[in-house]
Amino acid sequence: MTDEKVPHPWIADWLGERSWSAPGEPQSEFLVFDTEADCQPFKIIHDRDMMFDHGALVQDYNFIDYFFGDEAKPIRARHYLGDDHVSVSYESNVPAKTTAEAASHLPAEVLAYLQHRFNRIDVLMAEGYQEIWPNPA
Repeated sequence: MTDEKVPHPWIADWLGERSWSAPGEPQSEFLVFDTEADCQPFKIIHDRDMMFDHGALVQDYNFIDYFFGDEAKPIRARHYLGDDHVSVSYESNVPAKTTAEAASHLPAEVLAYLQHRFNRIDVLMAEGYQEIWPNPA
């Protein structure tokens, strides 16, 4: 890697480095952003759901689930491989009414962990998933 610091495309004040290039080759376009997030998921599961109709594959979901917080009532963040965002759900009987309320239930360290990995975070609310980061429209 080089000593040149490169700004992250959607997280303010987060600088990364260009990846290593072999001598005589043009500078790599790959960027590396390391995170030192305090929060780590207590469990990560990679799974795949496949749905068939009379033997024909009709839906194929390849995803990773991240589990944070209390194992009895975890915060689950699901990322479908190939998507650029993550969808968060809470084990709660009362869904949030506003995106601000939904965001307030997400601990700052979990938010930071997800921000460093995805360019959008959605949260399950009464009317479905709503964007809470970056700034919802």
